[in-house]
Amino acid sequence: MKKILLVCLSIFSTASFAQQLPLIHVNVPVKAWVIMDYDTGEILADYNGKERLEPASVTKVMTSYLIAEALDKGVIAPDAKVSISPYAQSQEGSRMFAEAGTQITVHDLVLGLVIQSGNDSSIALAEYLRGSEPNFAVEMNKKAKELGMNDTNFMNASGLPHPNHYSSAYDLAVLSRHLIQDFPEHYEIYSHKSFTWNGITQKNRNTLLWTDPSVDGIKTGHTRSAGYNLASSAIRNGFRVIVVVLGTNSEKERAQLSTELLNYAFMNFEHKKLYDADQVILQSPIHEGESNSVNLVSDKNIYITYPRGQYDNLRASVEVKKPLIAPVEKGQKIGEFIVKNGTQTILNTPLYAQETVEQASFMKRYWDQFKYKFQNKFQKLKAQIM
Repeated sequence: MKKILLVCLSIFSTASFAQQLPLIHVNVPVKAWVIMDYDTGEILADYNGKERLEPASVTKVMTSYLIAEALDKGVIAPDAKVSISPYAQSQEGSRMFAEAGTQITVHDLVLGLVIQSGNDSSIALAEYLRGSEPNFAVEMNKKAKELGMNDTNFMNASGLPHPNHYSSAYDLAVLSRHLIQDFPEHYEIYSHKSFTWNGITQKNRNTLLWTDPSVDGIKTGHTRSAGYNLASSAIRNGFRVIVVVLGTNSEKERAQLSTELLNYAFMNFEHKKLYDADQVILQSPIHEGESNSVNLVSDKNIYITYPRGQYDNLRASVEVKKPLIAPVEKGQKIGEFIVKNGTQTILNTPLYAQETVEQASFMKRYWDQFKYKFQNKFQKLKAQIM
């Protein structure tokens, strides 16, 4: 059994978060909602967060994600012309009014998809990228599994009702987070308030873009069976929050509830960067190496989100497998950085060796082995005496 070296960075009291947060009073009918911290992916609060429901046009976040990915990889080009099929033109509901037989650039179709929530543009892009909408839906589901969306199944690119087309508030928050994280330039389109195509100007259906300057997305959705849905995101003082609301009774109610949940998050939680990527968090002892220690770092910025005023109630530690014996390669996982609130782990992120530590000469290895065995015997004897 491998031993664990536990290095406490700071120790505070361990009051429970739940005991310190005010209750969320929801005054409108709703099927499900979640509040997610963007940087950590932590769910700050939720109601029926993993219940499978109709996403309606919030589906288009996945459609645009796959298009953004294809653009990023150079599989398609923004100025490429897409031929509009009769099937794409025939779509009901929200449209950019693309006419069959015409050609529209990928860029303009993306604007129609994101801003106007065009069902026609969704189908046109799906057909262009994968040949048909069913083929595109297969790719949507592959990506959903890859992103960890375990309560999601897509049957089409637009979100029109289908018995086997579903997702959850949690999964849609996960998807939204990846969209912002993976394709920030593409995500910028979600903040556009209107788009004009073929002489027709349509406003973005996300009314929060007009009522809250901190909101920069994301996507609305509505069908009679789904109700009114909204995935939204806002950033205030460097703290970004994602809120997904599913199944309200009106456009006004989905906006009202989304605003209340965003405000709740910003009023009741604080956000702090603990370490930058590649910043040394700990120098861990290493045996039988040319160096006696190795720097431990994270490959990404480490953030923590906690109830407002409760930073001193957290306990942070680093766990390292013991004994750590050279050689160690740069980038090798060495341990974990953990933050706890009582017995609840609220952050667990891997730590890696910042540099390579080669194996030492025979004499130094022999000496390190002797010291390690002696220290272990001394510690056992001390434990018996005490």
